[in-house]
Amino acid sequence: MLSLLDMLNHYLGYFNMNVKLKNRVYTGIGIAGVLYLGYLTFNYLRLGAWTRGLLFLLIFLVLVYFTALNVIYYFTTKTAKFDISPKIEKLLGGRAAGAGDDPMVVGKHAAHTTKVIPAAGLFHEQSLLPAKLVVDATQQANIEQLVDSLVASNYLQLNYANRSDDDVYQLAQKSGQPVYALGDLVQLPFYELREQSGHYVVYAGRNAIDSLPVGEVTEVGLMPTKDAAAKYQIVLASAQLTGGPYKIAGRSSVVAGNEPFKLVIQAAYKDPNQAVTPTATTPLTTGNRSTPTNTTSKSTITESTRMSRRNR
Repeated sequence: MLSLLDMLNHYLGYFNMNVKLKNRVYTGIGIAGVLYLGYLTFNYLRLGAWTRGLLFLLIFLVLVYFTALNVIYYFTTKTAKFDISPKIEKLLGGRAAGAGDDPMVVGKHAAHTTKVIPAAGLFHEQSLLPAKLVVDATQQANIEQLVDSLVASNYLQLNYANRSDDDVYQLAQKSGQPVYALGDLVQLPFYELREQSGHYVVYAGRNAIDSLPVGEVTEVGLMPTKDAAAKYQIVLASAQLTGGPYKIAGRSSVVAGNEPFKLVIQAAYKDPNQAVTPTATTPLTTGNRSTPTNTTSKSTITESTRMSRRNR
């Protein structure tokens, strides 16, 4: 019986199945093996072979426990309250308890790392515009340095959301798109738009102290940044990271690739005429707001007075 189970397990390796289906098949084979072990245990106890029978009974109960766990995890959407397998994995040199592929643990971890308050605050959707970011070689190196820093500080995890290669393959095959190690777009912890000699440069980092230039905003919406800043108050509403290592679906397995990390940004604008008197012209630029001035100058008033006296 055990030889038959081992042979079935060996031949299953020839089939290309996703992880969940394969684990279901293995669980079914395991159930058959446990039932056979239970049959042997019963016979040993019935025949009075108490030592061997009790030993087999102990092994039988342990295997029943782990088989039940597999049934819960691979055939239902529930979780087991008394699962000691993470502790056993830790003792055997695996990942620490709570850091495995348990979907509940992964979900909590993902929620903890992605729930980030935007550095620039919250904006109404109607005030957001896409912005064009131009990045030179030095700024691209700064982006790569920023990613390394965020990974070292555990802000980013380049682990494909703890997916196995089989899971990544299924996802990439279904979507037809690369699956990035970074996952979805990730908001940076700090970003800011600064005006420097007529150029509008994006600074980003773990915080304001170690921020570095990572690109220049050349367009906001359909307008050059200078023209937009002359009419509106422009701020950087969001800066999200994408790109990096990825995997795509090959013929029977994943194929790894890599591309530079890049930023996807959005700008927010405010019409100054909504905040001041409509007759006043108040050009706003990023970082500094000019003081409103009266549209009627003193020289105009003086000239009008002179013309009035001549007419008299």
